[in-house]
Amino acid sequence: MDAAMALALLFFCVLLLASGAIAFLLIRHCLARAPPHRHRQAQPEAAAKQLQQQALLAIKKEPAPRRLAWREVEALTGGFDEAAVVGRGGSSTVYLARLLDGSPVAVKVHRWCGGERRLRAFRQELDLLRRLRHPHIVALLAYSDDHEDEGALVLEYLGGGTLADALHGTAAAPLPWAQRMRVLHDVACALEHLHGGGGGGASVVHGDVSASNVLLSDGGVRLCDLGSACEGFSAAVAPARAAVASPGYADPFFLRTGIVSSRSDVYGFGVLLLEAVTGLPAASEAENLTARILPRVRARGVAGLVDGRLGDGGHDEEEAAGVARLAVECKAARSIAKAGCGHHIQLSKLLELT
Repeated sequence: MDAAMALALLFFCVLLLASGAIAFLLIRHCLARAPPHRHRQAQPEAAAKQLQQQALLAIKKEPAPRRLAWREVEALTGGFDEAAVVGRGGSSTVYLARLLDGSPVAVKVHRWCGGERRLRAFRQELDLLRRLRHPHIVALLAYSDDHEDEGALVLEYLGGGTLADALHGTAAAPLPWAQRMRVLHDVACALEHLHGGGGGGASVVHGDVSASNVLLSDGGVRLCDLGSACEGFSAAVAPARAAVASPGYADPFFLRTGIVSSRSDVYGFGVLLLEAVTGLPAASEAENLTARILPRVRARGVAGLVDGRLGDGGHDEEEAAGVARLAVECKAARSIAKAGCGHHIQLSKLLELT
């Protein structure tokens, strides 16, 4: 009996030790597999970084604009990091991102928050940029349109600011005359492309030609912001679309009739011409540039009106006179060609469009 009890006790002890050993091994195995707390914190960051790299690689590889998931837009902007903001509009924020090779892109995030007009403007700009290809119209690289209250356009980035910055900013040196003429030439080319149907489609009216919507860089000039655009040379404007063109650029014909047409763009282009010659902004507290300058141009030409910051010999007198005459014609013309950007007025080799 004593021997049986001793054997049972020995068996119980062995079983207890074996169970303890198994439990110890299981606990050790689980602890070895579980990452430290800081690793668990870093895991979402690593996943976001990997998603960002995938989005950047896809944008770089695909020749046509790629549709992004919203989480990819979040990754591109660093979670909509305020430090990456390079511009803001009425319903949009522009973030600077970089592709895998280091080249910059602009991520324009639209937020319409249930506003039908803002949603329509985003859709309009997206649809046009997907089919428009021109060296002087900003290029669409990718987009996201699957979010309920937000959308995003990934655009080429031009680091030289806007024409408005160059003409009216605080730069130490004024924009050189030759560069002003090149900018005007390139904008006119972009408008001709839009009015001609963008290479095969319906005619497009930009609707907001202004110095703030002309982007500059060492590599060229781009017309941007097609959110106010409409297709067709003449289209009735619904009340929701009543705000067309920036202050100082609005075509009086549109203001009288409520009709957007190609002449709206031509009028805005004429204001750009006057801005380039005088260096003055399109609108001021007193009156618009066209009301202040055009009567004088008609009567006496451009004598004394050329931007004084250019200094003596800083511009071509004959060219400046030609630009001023073109601005006068733009006020009444209905197309870029009729305004003289084609065959009727040869401003210079830089402005001649054939």
